[in-house]
Amino acid sequence: MDQQHSLNVKEMEKLHIRIRELENREKELLERLRLNQSLHSKVLDALPINIFLEDPDGRTIFVNEQACRAHGVKLEDLVGKTVFDFFPKHVADKQREIDLEVWKKQTLQTNEVTMEFQGMEGYMLTGKTIIQLDESKESFLLGFGLDITELKEAEKKITHMAYHDALTGLPNRWFIKSYLQTNELEYHKIESMLGVLMLDLDHFKVINDSLGHDAGDKLLLSVSDRLLGVAGSKNVVARLGGDEFVLLLPELEALEDVMIVSEKIKSVFEEPFDINGIKFTITPSIGISVSPLHGNDMETLIKCADIALYHSKETGRNCCSVFTPDMNWTSK
Repeated sequence: MDQQHSLNVKEMEKLHIRIRELENREKELLERLRLNQSLHSKVLDALPINIFLEDPDGRTIFVNEQACRAHGVKLEDLVGKTVFDFFPKHVADKQREIDLEVWKKQTLQTNEVTMEFQGMEGYMLTGKTIIQLDESKESFLLGFGLDITELKEAEKKITHMAYHDALTGLPNRWFIKSYLQTNELEYHKIESMLGVLMLDLDHFKVINDSLGHDAGDKLLLSVSDRLLGVAGSKNVVARLGGDEFVLLLPELEALEDVMIVSEKIKSVFEEPFDINGIKFTITPSIGISVSPLHGNDMETLIKCADIALYHSKETGRNCCSVFTPDMNWTSK
C-alpha cells in the first residue's frame, strides 16, 4: 500500500512538472507572439507610407501610425469607418470605385490620385490588393498610399522650365514646336485657321549695346507685357530667344483677323518705353503665316513667318508682311 502510494506521489509530481513545463512553454509562446505582433506593428508604423486594411464593405480594419498622422486622428477614430467618413465626397467616390475594381479583378492595382488630408490637397501613389486569411477564409483589401506631392510639384516646375523662357516666363521655342501636337484635337474641333505672327525689335542691338544688357532685359520684359495685353486670353505669346517673339492665334476666321492683331501691336509700340528713367521708342518688324494656307505643321509655319519677317526688315522695318511663295526661302 505504501509502495503504491509512493508511486502515485511520484506520478503526481511528474504530472505537476509537466504542467509547469507546458505553462512555461505557453507563456514563452505568448510572449514570443506578443513580441512578434509588436515587431510587426513597429515595422508598419515605421514605414513612411499610409497602410490600411478594409473589409469588403470598405470599413477600415487597421491603419498604421503614418495614416493616422495624415488624417490627424487616432487609430480608434478610423477603425470601422469608410472613406466617405474621412475624405471629401469626390475623393471618396474615386477611391471606392478603385476598391470595387480591385475586389472584382483580385489583382494589385496602382494609381496616381489626387487626395485631400485635413483640408490640404496633394498627390498619392496608391496600391491596393486582396489578401485572404487561410484560417477563416476571410478576405480583406490591403492598401498603401505614398505621398508624392513634392515629386509632382517638382515635375511641374521642371516641365515649366523646359517649355518656358527663363527671363520673361513666356512659353519658349520648345513649347511652340509642340503646340500643334498637344492641341491637335482642339484645333481640329474648332475648325478655324491658326495664325503665326513672328516679330522682332528693330535695332534692338543698339539699345543693348548703348544701355547695357540689364536695360535690354527690362525692355524685353516690357515688350512681353504689351504683347500679352494685345493677345488676350485665347492666344499664346512666346519668346523664341533674343528679341524674337511669336504670337499664336488659334481661332482665326479670316486672314484679316491676324492683320488686325498686327496693327494693334504696332499701335502699342508707339508709346515710349521707360527703362531706368530713359524714355525711347522702338518699332517691331512682323512676319505672318497662316495654317492651313501656308502649312499644317509648326516648323513650316514658323519658317514661313520668319521669311515674311525678314521681308519686312528688307522693305523698311516697322511693318508687317504676310508670307507668299515668291518670297526668298534662302534668305534666312
